Amino acid sequence: MNDAIDPAAPRTVRVDGADVAYHESGSGPALLLVHGGAPGATGWGNFGQNVPFLASRFRTIVVDLPGFGGSEWVPTPEGRMRAHAAVLVGLLERLEVPSAHVVGLGSGGAVAMRMALDHPERVDRLVLVSSAGGLAMFEPAPTEGLRAIRDYYRGAGPSPEKMRRYLEASIGDPDLVTDDLVAERYRESVRPSVLEAAGRPSPGHPSDAVWKEADRIAARTLVVWGRENRVKGYDHGLFLASRIPDAELHLYSGAGLSVPLERARRFEHLVERFLTID
Repeated sequence: MNDAIDPAAPRTVRVDGADVAYHESGSGPALLLVHGGAPGATGWGNFGQNVPFLASRFRTIVVDLPGFGGSEWVPTPEGRMRAHAAVLVGLLERLEVPSAHVVGLGSGGAVAMRMALDHPERVDRLVLVSSAGGLAMFEPAPTEGLRAIRDYYRGAGPSPEKMRRYLEASIGDPDLVTDDLVAERYRESVRPSVLEAAGRPSPGHPSDAVWKEADRIAARTLVVWGRENRVKGYDHGLFLASRIPDAELHLYSGAGLSVPLERARRFEHLVERFLTID
């Protein structure tokens, strides 16, 4: 763990009248890490294990999206992806960062794509990890992982058992689904602010369908996927890599959705090479 950061004490700034929580460490080119949208997700929870390495090479900013972790929930009538992308741009402005490399995991990848589309001058290079925002022709819907996400706040509500069910679907190696991980993610999923956001889902909006515009993304893009992803199969990654003009695909055998955790060291070195080599 990075001694310069207290995971339990993120910094906060006001962006468009709402608190946005983030962790920052390191120096060099700016690197913005955007977490996924599953129950209990946070920036540190998705990327904390990667920060020591990445912060030794980049000014690393790990953000909590609105309605997650320490960030306030805000209504998103113009579409969740577009609103969240605007929050990320506002965060960079507050931190006086003109542009950044952006890594997005899960639905955070779709937010990163929206940011690259709406604010191309703010995105240097793009890394999409198990990203939402693609399409699959033959995958059954919903997948096991998406069912676990959909059902988490329904019925009797959140529980450690439901959280374990989701994590076992999203992580390829069952040994990584520890009691501590389940407890941490469950605890984050029942924060009052998170429960408020979960109870007020944003309506769908045409701007959320970023796959329709993927061919307009100008940033050089790395698509990263786990072959055993049971939330979004790797055909989503193939779609994105084929639609984004300057894209390449890296596929990890044996990994699920959570590549930054499951293949942490290999993922960090892959990202470093992609962001630093012309």
